[in-house]
Amino acid sequence: MQKIKYFVYAIRFKTLIASIAPITVCSALCYKFYLFNFQIFYATLLAAVLLQILTNFINDLYDFKKGSDHDNRIGPDRMVQKGYLSENEMTNAIYIVFIASLIIGSYLVSVGGFIILIIGLSSFLFAYLYTATRFAIAYNGFGEIFVFLYFGVIATFGTFYLQNLDFKYDVIILGAIMGCLNINLLVINNLRDYLSDQEARKNTLVVKYGLNFGKLEFLFMIFLSYLFLYVFACLKNNLMIFYGIAPLLIFAVYIIYKVINDTMFINYKALPLFSLYIFVFTILLTYNILI
Repeated sequence: MQKIKYFVYAIRFKTLIASIAPITVCSALCYKFYLFNFQIFYATLLAAVLLQILTNFINDLYDFKKGSDHDNRIGPDRMVQKGYLSENEMTNAIYIVFIASLIIGSYLVSVGGFIILIIGLSSFLFAYLYTATRFAIAYNGFGEIFVFLYFGVIATFGTFYLQNLDFKYDVIILGAIMGCLNINLLVINNLRDYLSDQEARKNTLVVKYGLNFGKLEFLFMIFLSYLFLYVFACLKNNLMIFYGIAPLLIFAVYIIYKVINDTMFINYKALPLFSLYIFVFTILLTYNILI
């Protein structure tokens, strides 16, 4: 039972909103304006969550192997680094999640064909490449691009394509909104892990350009998310989609202020609070699309 608890911790439930949010808002768009099937929705959501769990498990294992996760690291415990799970146990868990993802993915490929096959294969590849190789994405300053695409634009495109076997431009804008928000989950991690990442030569953008750059990046992503939200509302000829979420800016401004001025907030409170922000944003956006 103790091992099960550690695997649950390794899933990192607080961050799963990154995969759930783009699938949810795009499914709402399909339900309101286009074609929608609940079975495909559930399968898509499950596949996305499994892929994020797979990425998190690989990250837990290989950040330990590369020395990025060590005893002086600030933030939530990492299961392999703390010795709660062995390397072999985490490796076996990676295989199990991979197989489960493959099973769900096979069904989705039967629905969406070659395009979904390419999205699925590239998702598996980049989940591995994110931290597991010498040229790992996360270690060379490309993490933001990966998040924007696979937890934003590609997530919404794939969701829409599975439901409609078609493409619409508003889906890309919707993905850009969620991609910008999800980038900030990464930025918070990179700000918190600045010193340990430097020691491990994990060259995130924050390590390359400094803490002030990271804080400005966080602010800019919030700005871009609302800019894309406004564009999306205009495309749907419904500015209430924008105005219905605009009051949430008060929450965003508070988080921005704390991120810029409070190191302890970054280290211990920013990630769960911004995950909550994305959760509320997702609920409001879904509601405003559907009404």
